[in-house]
Amino acid sequence: MAGSAATSFGTSNQEILYDSIKDKQLHVDVVILQKGRTRPYIIEKELQRIQGAHTLDELKVRLLEAQEALEAMNIFEAVQITVDAGSPADSESCILRVHCPERRIWHAHAGTYLAETEAKFEGQFGLTNPLGYAEKIDITMERSTKNSTEYGLQFMRSRIFGSSLDSRASLAQHFLDRQQWSSYVENYRGTTIGLTSENGRHNIAYELAWRALSNPNRAASQSVRRQCGNHLKSALQYAYQWQRGDCDDPGDPYGGMSFRSTSEVAGLGVESSLLRFVRQHFQGAISLPTGGGTSLFLQASGGALVPWGHAWHKKQTCISDRFFLGGVSSLRGFYEKQAGPTEARIGSSSQSGMGSSYNRDALGGDLYATLLAALRFEFPSKGLQEAGVHGHLFVNGGNLSLLSGTSRSIKQAVTEDFVRSWRWTVGVGLRWQTTIGTLEVNLCQVLAQQQHDRLRIGFQFGVTPPT
Repeated sequence: MAGSAATSFGTSNQEILYDSIKDKQLHVDVVILQKGRTRPYIIEKELQRIQGAHTLDELKVRLLEAQEALEAMNIFEAVQITVDAGSPADSESCILRVHCPERRIWHAHAGTYLAETEAKFEGQFGLTNPLGYAEKIDITMERSTKNSTEYGLQFMRSRIFGSSLDSRASLAQHFLDRQQWSSYVENYRGTTIGLTSENGRHNIAYELAWRALSNPNRAASQSVRRQCGNHLKSALQYAYQWQRGDCDDPGDPYGGMSFRSTSEVAGLGVESSLLRFVRQHFQGAISLPTGGGTSLFLQASGGALVPWGHAWHKKQTCISDRFFLGGVSSLRGFYEKQAGPTEARIGSSSQSGMGSSYNRDALGGDLYATLLAALRFEFPSKGLQEAGVHGHLFVNGGNLSLLSGTSRSIKQAVTEDFVRSWRWTVGVGLRWQTTIGTLEVNLCQVLAQQQHDRLRIGFQFGVTPPT
């Protein structure tokens, strides 16, 4: 009985026979049919769990676990497992044959995709398992129509030091042009090392980076000008994610739930120029099937950024670490990053009104929250359903506020700026799930806004990156 990329224990006609013998005692002999780059112990380590199986039913459970772990390494084209009877003289024996055809040693990719306000071109070249230790090496390059460029070199290895953890180390250099929103550009050079649990739920990483913020057009607001200069970041980050079912499929009769949380502490070291802050972000979602190809989708997200150290409440947080609001990924009906605190650029008019928002810098915020309630529905067309296209009616709200380094107390910032000045939008639109993310086309009506917010009048198009 064999399976390719799935372990098989028989056809439906053999279910009765399987039920009758599943509790029978047995012992297992394992044969690994592997001719390639992968070191034998890499596979043997995942098959060790099989040694504890004493019945056919236990063997089935352990094999599925081993198969899932081998596939998660992403270095094999398939995981093929055959379970056969053992020696005729021993009715309690079975032979397990494992064959894992390897992926091609090299891979390359090039393509374009759309972010909310810009197009991006990306290229990637990588090596898969070149030395046979379940390692992967990737070199990436990305350039956008807004002149941002990103380069990266990443090394990943599964089951480091014989443990169940996956390791990752990367070097990165970014030139990020933020002049459209906030009149600054950022040069970033940094390295990150991290560990990820076998099931992917837990990730811990350390980042050491140098960032230089500058104002090339000399028109930045006073708040952004004060941000310019060199910043050194030494931070420890922990991320947790959990998911059950599919939250994005309105036709799923079982619905789904998901939760993600990221915690970061920066300022590890004695260097006086280190950025020192604590940053927490979370997002939770639930999809409740309502029948007839429809579902009720509820999502909440929020975050806080707080500096620490001497006189922390008087310190400004770095604009690159702040939260921003606006766009289909956070608050529909507003331009990307154009909802929240702003300040007039040098030489621009300080008059209020939507038109002046073009000459204002988005400052971001230290405290943010969003809420989304949507009724999602499938279309009668089978073609649209198979393509992942569906519609939604939604209510979207959110707010953003600066906490530290302002003229007001933190209590005033929370009660006056954050609690009492929420933005709200209602609308209808189309959603299309693709490999580059979820594309949305929405017609929005803004119900509540604040001074200097920049509204997206008419149809809004955007992309929510995959999670």
